[in-house]
Amino acid sequence: MKKNDTLKSIIVLVSICLVIAAAMAGINMITKDKIAAVQAEKEAKALEAVLPENAGFEKLEDIPDLPATVSAVYRDKDGEGIAMLLSASGYDSSNPISIAVGFDKDGKIEKCYVISCTGETSGIGTKVKNESFLSQFDGKGDMGGVDTISGATISSSAFLGAIEDAFDVIKTINTNAEVD
Repeated sequence: MKKNDTLKSIIVLVSICLVIAAAMAGINMITKDKIAAVQAEKEAKALEAVLPENAGFEKLEDIPDLPATVSAVYRDKDGEGIAMLLSASGYDSSNPISIAVGFDKDGKIEKCYVISCTGETSGIGTKVKNESFLSQFDGKGDMGGVDTISGATISSSAFLGAIEDAFDVIKTINTNAEVD
């Protein structure tokens, strides 16, 4: 192959790569707002699912030392509960399990809800979204008596770890409320 042909091949390949990269950037710019809106809708649905008797939510911004698993904390505007969005690194740590959990005013779990667990092995790790697993958290004030899923230990252990972190945040909120 001649030196001139090699240079032409390199220029063509680089040009193709630049065109494709520009097209992908353009598509990202067009779709990012829609993707964000869909995600916000999913989160709103999840908050409603874990605290159905709410008067709307206000996001709490000033909670010190939030664990990495806690994405956001919301208070029911009537003060009847706290809802949290959690992220647990299960089987596929690049695509974590998205969880919502609601607590009543006494710090007990009202409900857990799985927003997404697409990175988990279908039929195994995705069992974290089954009602039989989620219902064991209802009414709990701690993690006593909560079991992992046989065969889905990584996913369910990550889920339990995120819920434990949520309990820690509830303790922090309650401690700060007692000081105020």
